[in-house]
Amino acid sequence: MASRAKTEKVSVTLPRDLTAQIRSTVPQGQVSAFFAEALEHYLAYRKQKMALEKGFGAWTDAHHPGLMTAEDTSAYVVSLRAAGSERLDRLATRDE
Repeated sequence: MASRAKTEKVSVTLPRDLTAQIRSTVPQGQVSAFFAEALEHYLAYRKQKMALEKGFGAWTDAHHPGLMTAEDTSAYVVSLRAAGSERLDRLATRDE
């Protein structure tokens, strides 16, 4: 959550029905903390959304012909898991 040491007071205009919902949900004296937390979550969401939009289309079937179907993808995941298990087994045997 945002640091309380460095704060800045801002003024925003909100719809009345929204402020009524906030007042009925958030205890008095905790509205600023509520907004800070909500905005931190929303900003993280927006950053993730922008990154996804920027990367959209980067993965193409032409570049990954072995993963064109759901079955291909499932087989790939199974192989990754098996390789991970084999690696853990090798490490456990080595440490004994």
